[in-house]
Order: sequence, then C-alpha cells, then structure tokens
Amino acid sequence: MRIGRQAALLIVGAVLGFFSLITGHALLWAIFLFKFGFGPVGAPAAVFGLDIFLALAFVFMGRRSYLLPAEVEARMNRDRHFNEMRQAASIAAVATTMTGPVGRFAGRKVWNIVARRRRN
Repeated sequence: MRIGRQAALLIVGAVLGFFSLITGHALLWAIFLFKFGFGPVGAPAAVFGLDIFLALAFVFMGRRSYLLPAEVEARMNRDRHFNEMRQAASIAAVATTMTGPVGRFAGRKVWNIVARRRRN
C-alpha cells in the first residue's frame, strides 16, 4: 500500500474516531443528565471530571520509563557475566569431581584398562 493512501486512511480513521468521541461524550452527558439526574450543570461537569480522570490515568501510564540504550547494554553485560560465572562454577564442579576421590578411582580404573591393552 502506498504511503499516501495509508496516510489518507489514517486521517479518515482519526476524523471518524474524533466524531465517535464527541458522540460518546454526548451519550455520557445524556446518561448523567436523564438517568442519574445530575442536572444541566452537573452532567457536563461529571463528563469533564471523568475526562480529566481518564486523561491523568493515561498520562501516568504513558510516563512509564522506557529502556535506554545504556540500560540495555548494562543488562546484556550483567547477563553475560552471570553466564560466565555459571560456566566457571560448572568447570570447577567438574574439576573437583575429577581430582577428588571418585575421579582418582575412575582414573585408576581407566588407566588399568589402558595399561592392560598395552601389555597384550
């Protein structure tokens, strides 16, 4: 789809969204006026108050901080260092097993098998 056509469709969607927003406000005003009996001044004030509340809620949600490139790099470095630390711990565990009593016993058995084959 061409960019011009896409922009035109987005503008039409925005205009129709704006009109539906106006219609929604009128409907909300009518509900506050006739259903809840807020009166001619109270109904628009309630709609305005609801708008302010929703605007503040969306502003607070929109003010979330997004990750900056430095934060992404720091997290990547942290993850890389954690992985290196895990690998070092794994190597240490394997080395401890091989140099400990179990490793010496297994090594002796393997060496005996190799030595027997050399004699034959």
